[in-house]
Amino acid sequence: MLKNKKFLFIIGAILALVSFGVWATSATISWTPSRYAPYSIAPGQLTSTTVIFTNNGPSDINGKKLVLELRGDVAGLVSVTQPTFPAVIVKGQSVSVNLSVKSSTNASIRVVDGTLVLFEMKPDGKTKDVFSAVLPIEITLSPISVPPDPSEFGKMTVEGVITNQYKIRDDVLRAIVFAFPTSEPIRNALIQYSQADQKMAEDYLALANNPVEQKRVVRLDAQKRDNGYFCMLPLFGANTGTLDEQLAKLDEVDNARHAIDFVFLNTKERSRINVKTDALLGGTSERVPDDNEMPALCDTNLLD
Repeated sequence: MLKNKKFLFIIGAILALVSFGVWATSATISWTPSRYAPYSIAPGQLTSTTVIFTNNGPSDINGKKLVLELRGDVAGLVSVTQPTFPAVIVKGQSVSVNLSVKSSTNASIRVVDGTLVLFEMKPDGKTKDVFSAVLPIEITLSPISVPPDPSEFGKMTVEGVITNQYKIRDDVLRAIVFAFPTSEPIRNALIQYSQADQKMAEDYLALANNPVEQKRVVRLDAQKRDNGYFCMLPLFGANTGTLDEQLAKLDEVDNARHAIDFVFLNTKERSRINVKTDALLGGTSERVPDDNEMPALCDTNLLD
């Protein structure tokens, strides 16, 4: 009988501790968005945004001293306004956090990354522990507007992620801008080239049930892609100078094109479709335009 009373006392004590949260499982948080990666920030530009963290439970966040800190290279670019944290953040409750991004007027084109971390300060006021999830931050500094890196999400489909005005994949546009930040004509020629590449892949898939039309349309797309290539030749100076000088410049054109192709064909499925479209071009030939014809092949309306 005594043993039973002792057992019941222990169980009662445990339930009491749990009810007061002593043994309760620590709360976890999540961020909205789960990753902060805005469109590029131009030199001297100031922008701000609001991110939100939510207490996902299972317990309340009660009586904790919280502080937000930026870690990594973004700490020199982003500032965080410490919110007024509620005394108790109940399960399901959210807290808004304001972030400001300021780029210097002489900022070079690059990607700056880091994290926003929620810490719990310990009673000594010096030590602190990371409180659950962190918010990844990626800021692209660029004088030319480019979308954020779609990361692995952009590889989930052949079409990829397209949010830019040129209607080419976001990762491809980023590669073009980062490769040639100071030459708009070369960027435009590579965009023209990539637009045809993108359309070729899309047309191949869309016309899979009509092989005759598929072959005809893919060949038209290939001609437009060739125009983008020929447009690049005079921009690199590959049609002037001695033969050796022209060959050296031609290598530069091919290196630029292949660097973009490497990004464009960054999944097995995209590479497979490229092989299939190349097969549809078998038996075709393209006349190399005269030097004075090449500039006219540059598309002046890339937004059409």
